[in-house]
Amino acid sequence: MEIAPELWSTVSHVIDMVTITLESEISSTACDSPVSLEKALDRIVSPKSLNSSLPPLSSPHQQARRDTLHTLRQLATLGQSATLPQADSPRQSWTQKSGRAFQAVNIKFLPSTSSAPSSFIINEPGLLGKKVSYIFGLIEAKIGYSVSISELLFGISCLDNERTLSSYGIASGDTINVTLEVDRFMGKKPVIYLYPPSSLADVTVELALASSWRFSAVHPPPWTTIPPGDPHTAQCVTWTVAAEPNGMLVDKTSGMEVSYLYWEAIAKSNLVMTDTTTVIANTEAFDPSCPSVNPGDSVLLPTSKLPGYLDVVLKALTLHTEARTSFITYWLPDMLKYEYVALRFIAQESYEKAAGMRITPAPDIVTRVFMLFRGVAASDLALWEPARARAAEADGATFWADAVGVDAARAADSGLFRVLEWGGMEVR
Repeated sequence: MEIAPELWSTVSHVIDMVTITLESEISSTACDSPVSLEKALDRIVSPKSLNSSLPPLSSPHQQARRDTLHTLRQLATLGQSATLPQADSPRQSWTQKSGRAFQAVNIKFLPSTSSAPSSFIINEPGLLGKKVSYIFGLIEAKIGYSVSISELLFGISCLDNERTLSSYGIASGDTINVTLEVDRFMGKKPVIYLYPPSSLADVTVELALASSWRFSAVHPPPWTTIPPGDPHTAQCVTWTVAAEPNGMLVDKTSGMEVSYLYWEAIAKSNLVMTDTTTVIANTEAFDPSCPSVNPGDSVLLPTSKLPGYLDVVLKALTLHTEARTSFITYWLPDMLKYEYVALRFIAQESYEKAAGMRITPAPDIVTRVFMLFRGVAASDLALWEPARARAAEADGATFWADAVGVDAARAADSGLFRVLEWGGMEVR
């Protein structure tokens, strides 16, 4: 006997519980012993439970439940010996393989935040055959805001938007973990400017990320397709553009005219945070999944002094007027949330290991500026005294130009093919 589609519609508001219980009953039966629908339903909805009195409910809900129980009574008393297909394994029961069967997965947020429920269940017919991108939409509808730059994780696998849940071996009742962007480290708005000494018809820019982070946004659309970026897999994009001396770029793929190439990336899961109050030795290493801003490698300033300080430093790092203005206005709103901010700029050599860039034809000079910053509470100022003293004593322009490793003279020479990039990351 086959259950008609209209029957599923009739009992849709309770069929999830019926399906889960039915699967349990089927899975616990020997594989060579067929299970009849009558017997299975008898275990789920006994005559005693079906005829039990209903608690007081509003009229519409009461009528709906009576209709449902009436339908289940009819199923339980069917005289035919209807046999369900034999299960291949406990994780591939009949209900999971049926496109009409209700299937459920538990959605759990890692870590739990006040802005989202700790977990909830998604349940609908044929759920395991749906793409991961569809699951993102269901989650957004539930929590009320976008999770488009989050990751869905099953075990150690990062789920790709274009694959189905079943392709990962996910079964009804399994848990999918969600890591929200607010709980992650994100490299925001790195933008790449190209300034050739004369017009160049074809410039190829290839950007390759270390496996510790993945692209979350790219513009204009790259010439190559971004690979999924599963755990321990690096990602790479390639643009091909025509470049003018004034910085104007024409993307060969889309035909768009742009001022720069833009990308953002989000660090992958299993992040490790260092103690925010521990003074540790300065280190030039940069791991996007575990960035460091501490009293030993940064400067500490009250937010009121940040715009002036950044303008001086960025000018020394060879950012032109538009780039300096864009940098400061992009990051200032995030910094103004705090009374004090600690910041540092990454050495180009270390940054290159996390986000390698190759350009053809080769430029004469490349300057890559990437800032890390974090908020510091007034109650922690004593712990950050080394960073506070460094900001007061050191010439910021000279200090950071040496730390990043810029060649100001060559970066200002319009007779050279120059490349400039800036970006940053907040460390929470």
